[in-house]
Amino acid sequence: MTSTPRVATNAVALGVAAALALSLPARVARADDRASAAAILATLGPGAATDGAAKQARDALERGTRMRVAGDVEHARAAEGLALEWAALARDTARAVAAEAEARAAAVARAEAAARVEREQALLEEAISRSGRLKAELAALTAKDAKSKAKDRTSAVPASAAPHASPTPATRGQSAPPATKKPHVDADAPADPGAR
Repeated sequence: MTSTPRVATNAVALGVAAALALSLPARVARADDRASAAAILATLGPGAATDGAAKQARDALERGTRMRVAGDVEHARAAEGLALEWAALARDTARAVAAEAEARAAAVARAEAAARVEREQALLEEAISRSGRLKAELAALTAKDAKSKAKDRTSAVPASAAPHASPTPATRGQSAPPATKKPHVDADAPADPGAR
């Protein structure tokens, strides 16, 4: 019969141990709320765009501290849990703002790259067009030169068949200019006829 009280004592001890084991994570988690909130707020920095969530988290931590000092541990834990929620919201807001800024920067870079590609494509098309025009002009000049050379060959008369050769050589199918006689200049006459 002595074993019954011992079993009861062991059952009570086991029950108390289980209750403590189950409440310990809640106590640790609640104690960690304050530390976690403070750690998150420390990573944000003063200039983070958080839409006031960081201020709300700091205010909740301050309320929790005042409640602990006043001896209201339950409300202090609740305030620290609230501070953790606000701090997480501030962190997520800051991340979202940073992601939006990166997306805007990427969109601007993409638009600039598209404009640059368009300009380069227009310049390339212009250069191809100009190259085509220059090739056409070159082909036309080459054809014209070939025609001119062919005309010169067919119209050229051999020197032995010509009645008399001109004193100056003809250029490209043109006859030599007629010889002109220079007027006689009197050396004693003044250079300006109006000077007499």
